[in-house]
Amino acid sequence: MTTNNRNKDLLIGAVVGTVLGAVTALLFAPKSGKELRTDIADGVQQVSTKTQQAAESIADKTKQLAGTLNEKTQLAAQTVSRHTSEWSEKAKETALSWKNKAALSITEGTTESTENELTTQDESKVS
Repeated sequence: MTTNNRNKDLLIGAVVGTVLGAVTALLFAPKSGKELRTDIADGVQQVSTKTQQAAESIADKTKQLAGTLNEKTQLAAQTVSRHTSEWSEKAKETALSWKNKAALSITEGTTESTENELTTQDESKVS
């Protein structure tokens, strides 16, 4: 935003300075009224043309900047989306791994306790 304000202020300053310089030069030039009016009209036309050219240039640069910004924004969004998908997949894989380990631990724990119970029952039958 600051750059846009600077460009706008610079453009306004250049136009005002050009107009003031041209008017001052014309007023101090030793010419007749008709020549002076013609020179002033020519000066105004030149300033108008330069202002239009500057405005077109700024508009073109703004369009280019907007296009570049749009492309970079889309690229950043795609990158974030891709990373989010990768992280989500890794989280799912980790959760599934922990679930499987927990289930295996529970199964092994149940098997061991069942074997211990059977061993204890067998020993009590022997005694």
